[in-house]
Amino acid sequence: MKKSTLVYSILTIIILFGYFLLIGSYPLLDVDETRYVEIARTMIKNHDFMTLYLNGEYFFEKPPLYFWLECLAFKTFGGINELTARLPIILLSLLPLGLLFGLCKKVKNIRFALITTCVLLTSLEYVLITKIAILDSVLTSFVTSAVLCYFYTFFVREKNKKYFWLLSYFFSGLAILAKGIPGFVIPFGTILISTIVFKTYKDTLKHSVIGMVLFLTITLPWHILMLKTYPDLFFSEYIYKHHILRFLGSEVIHRNEPWYFYILTLLWGLMPHTFVIIGKLLNGIKLTKPNLENKYSKFLILNSIAFLVTLIFFSLSGAKLITYILPAYPFLAVIIAHIWSGYITKDNLKIKYALIGINSILILASLAVPFAASFTLGENAGNLHYMQVILAILAYFLIINMIKNKRFRIFICQAVFTAALFGFTAPLGYKLDYSFGQDDLIAYAKLAKEHNYTISAYKTGKKYSLLYYSELPQIEFQNEDNIEWLNNELNKKENLVIIKNKDIPKLPENTAFKLAEKGVKYSIIEKLF
Repeated sequence: MKKSTLVYSILTIIILFGYFLLIGSYPLLDVDETRYVEIARTMIKNHDFMTLYLNGEYFFEKPPLYFWLECLAFKTFGGINELTARLPIILLSLLPLGLLFGLCKKVKNIRFALITTCVLLTSLEYVLITKIAILDSVLTSFVTSAVLCYFYTFFVREKNKKYFWLLSYFFSGLAILAKGIPGFVIPFGTILISTIVFKTYKDTLKHSVIGMVLFLTITLPWHILMLKTYPDLFFSEYIYKHHILRFLGSEVIHRNEPWYFYILTLLWGLMPHTFVIIGKLLNGIKLTKPNLENKYSKFLILNSIAFLVTLIFFSLSGAKLITYILPAYPFLAVIIAHIWSGYITKDNLKIKYALIGINSILILASLAVPFAASFTLGENAGNLHYMQVILAILAYFLIINMIKNKRFRIFICQAVFTAALFGFTAPLGYKLDYSFGQDDLIAYAKLAKEHNYTISAYKTGKKYSLLYYSELPQIEFQNEDNIEWLNNELNKKENLVIIKNKDIPKLPENTAFKLAEKGVKYSIIEKLF
């Protein structure tokens, strides 16, 4: 078998395991997946693809590109469901993966390209988040594609540079339409600092005019249309509240975290590769003056700049969520691949012990999968016996190569095993999470759909599972103490009133209700008489 054929076969297996395995087998996650997919469904229903609506109200938190992609998927694949909602996100995630593979191959060789892409595809947070239907996955695809296309301008022939410059501006524009200001700051921040470091002022200025024309052509029309149509509301909600205030402070979404939040996030998000990094740090890092003329050194510096720009930008933001840092992972994958390549070439005792530790943890985790499946799926767990067989075979090859100290084979076996483990266990983990409340909401929503009931939710928070799975045009959410509102909703005919179990004892004695159905976290109450 040719080396390239083997490499592409390994990548295909890892992608199938890590991304596509069982992606339609579990419900949409509250609150983001259900919220965003519901907005896309409303687009199709209203035949309005410019203005975003959620639960009967204007939604000016985000730009529209993600929702257009979802609508396209629904029309292309003939339905609105978990699979068609997640599939375009996964396919889009393959875009930066392909660009990264090609760039690594050009800069060094195909083995380095394989190592880098495998690191990315087996980093815990990256692979789990970039296959669910949320905006951060789309932003990550376009932002990293924009930066990687810029990197290409350093390593392609002069006549081809202009195309990659245009692609960089093109993807930056799409990133703005995906999630706003990060789509500008990360690519252009990376370009600015790299231009200063490598003194490529002439090249950057040469392509900036036509690039900015393309960038503005993509980003301005929708924003201008919204400003003209809803001038005050769009400015106050989209521009001021969800861009300026959200960056300056956490009050908009109440996610106040310390400056080192994303460093801690990356420590678990890079698993299992965190152990390789720790092993390298324990062995010591020798700092040498970088050779700016060497293309491999230049490539490592470019990725380091992009990573730092991403990390600093999101760390400075007042509002922090774990998913924001996703664009940093492709650049970190290159740095981790550099460490792996060094270890494969020359044995390192501390990295070896670190790998023994993490691989032992992974194998033990795989042994727990049948028990997790049994607990999560109950009687249906028996249908996943093939999962145990696959993980056992992969674990066997991993152990054999660890014993023989075949370092490149250890990496490949670990990558395939990790992808399979993540692919099999992610649905189990999500389903376990649903059992703490979302299962209740989905069941109540389906009950409302079956009997044509409306839904009112009292102090549940805005749980869009109720909206998506009931297929109602609107749900009444009341998240403040308001007994008068609650009594009015109880008086409505054919209306389900949902409340948290813990809030039932807090209701006044004069609230005449009875418990109609009790779930793990939420219940349905109805009028007593």
